[in-house]
Amino acid sequence: PPIYESSAKLLVKYVVERSALDGENQIKTSSGSQTNTLINSEVEILTSEDLALSVVDQIGAERILKGTPGPVSREEAALRIVKALSVTALKDTDIIEVTYRNQDPELATLVLDDLVKLYFDKHLEVHRSTGVFDLVTKEAGQLRQRSEETQQELKELKAKAGVVSLAESTTSINAELTRSRDDLGTAEAAFAAQQARVQEIERLLSDNSSETASGSKNANKSSSLQPNPQAVQEYQSLTARLNLLQQSQTELLSRYTAENPQVKVKQAQIAELERQRHELEGKNPDLFASVSVAGGMGVTATRPDLVSEKARLVELQAKINILRDRLKDVQSRAQLIADLGPRIAELEQRKDAEQTNYKYFQGSLEKARVDETLDPSRMPNISTVQKPTTAVRATRDVKKVVLSCLAGGMALGVGIALLIEMFLDRSVKRRDELELLNVPLLVSIPYFGKGRQLRIRHSNEAPDVGGVDWDSYERKLSTLDASTSVRPFCEAVRDRLILDFEADGLLHKPKLVAVTGASKGAGASTLAESLATTFSETCEGKVLLVDGQMEPRRFFRMISDFKASDFDYVIFDMPTVSDTNATASLVSLVDKVLLVVEAEKSTREMVRKAYKQLLSAKADVVAILNKTRAAGPNWLLGVGT
Repeated sequence: PPIYESSAKLLVKYVVERSALDGENQIKTSSGSQTNTLINSEVEILTSEDLALSVVDQIGAERILKGTPGPVSREEAALRIVKALSVTALKDTDIIEVTYRNQDPELATLVLDDLVKLYFDKHLEVHRSTGVFDLVTKEAGQLRQRSEETQQELKELKAKAGVVSLAESTTSINAELTRSRDDLGTAEAAFAAQQARVQEIERLLSDNSSETASGSKNANKSSSLQPNPQAVQEYQSLTARLNLLQQSQTELLSRYTAENPQVKVKQAQIAELERQRHELEGKNPDLFASVSVAGGMGVTATRPDLVSEKARLVELQAKINILRDRLKDVQSRAQLIADLGPRIAELEQRKDAEQTNYKYFQGSLEKARVDETLDPSRMPNISTVQKPTTAVRATRDVKKVVLSCLAGGMALGVGIALLIEMFLDRSVKRRDELELLNVPLLVSIPYFGKGRQLRIRHSNEAPDVGGVDWDSYERKLSTLDASTSVRPFCEAVRDRLILDFEADGLLHKPKLVAVTGASKGAGASTLAESLATTFSETCEGKVLLVDGQMEPRRFFRMISDFKASDFDYVIFDMPTVSDTNATASLVSLVDKVLLVVEAEKSTREMVRKAYKQLLSAKADVVAILNKTRAAGPNWLLGVGT
């Protein structure tokens, strides 16, 4: 019955990945092999059984399987659609051609039209997520709740640690801890210096009081020991400058650390003035008391200076206590941050991850809502180039079928030929096969056809009775005339044998040549007769051909008689080498053995066995390959020209 077909074409530009649980909404474009992958994926969707089942549900299994006996099923109808459907990706394009065939032209168009429409739904179902609102909403709610719990815990820990940003607070507390340690060290150093100064002043005042109580007798002596006014004036100037620098240093330390350049400059100046004052005191031991008397204050005049120095000492002690308390406070805050820092960092990382996941699920939920409302017929990545056409009668491509059968037949023929050549047929066909068997080859005689080939006698193993008919024998040898195609090969064998005899230094007469075959019908008898003919044409002496089956005793007697005869060459036509005759034993008495191998008849095993038996008899054996066929025509290979 006639078959009708309807076709449609679809353009697949790219594939839109829309998934609520995979990646972001991206348009993936490809080229080259990736484009082929996308097209092949769409072809698989079009030929899927699920899509065919949807078409069956749309049209009805009874209509698709109309005329089918027995009950019908959805699966059988879907299988019928898939078998009649042809989806092809046009080469070097992004177009897919869809063809459907059916005996009913109306049904062919209807099935293809529904298939294309339902394909859009199936495409979206494969490449997007549908029906996942509950899952996405649940996951988003759980992530939001976990994020709020993490934020609350993080807030409490930060309040307990007294930090807003862990990194900034850690940096700030470390800097403050370093500064407090430096300030405390500077204050302790200043306190030690001031304490030493107060002790020195007290010692000098004590010495001055002792000297005053000693009486007037020593007054004149003390007056004579007073330093000159210039030293007193210099000492007073150094003391005043030193007091000013110490006050300035105290003010700077209240604002800066001991590492500040201004503080270091003041410390250097104070140290220099202290050194100068100690030098003056060393040169003038009573300088301090003299300075006090010259000033008109006596012993009581030095007390305000001592009180001031002690007050400064108390001030430095109070400053040290404050700095120590501040250092303890900073250390406690640093320890608290060190204890709570890892937990705060972990909560911050968890918070960031949960917020990222929450945003992702929120975006996926929005995409899922968009996907659910997306019209399949308005997809931007796939468009209909050709709507399903009206069904027309399909023409069978007879030419394609014939060419397929022809190609299949040729392939089958080549396969059979290779099978026969390599495995089934084990016969010797070419001269290189003899070389693989390590059998020396003398000459290869091609096959010229029945009319021009050497006549091959079936065997020479018939009993030699009744003597020899020499007249008929001479007539038989005369059949090898000049027009025979194999004559040049027989002459070549003769010439090579003569050269071998001369090369081997065989000067005795007669020279004995045995001709035998590797298999029956190989042509040994004909070759022996031809050799006898060619030898008789060139030899001045006599040539004898010994033909027929010979017993070993008779053969040995013949060899003795021949050595005493006047023959130049004696050629023996020996039976085929086998385990049932004495050929392998008899050839040990001859000078040369010619083993005739018939191409495509003698198997490799036969040749190997015959050659091995002849070698075991210590015979000089060479092979002649008869009736070889070329792999191509003779006119092409130049054979026989």
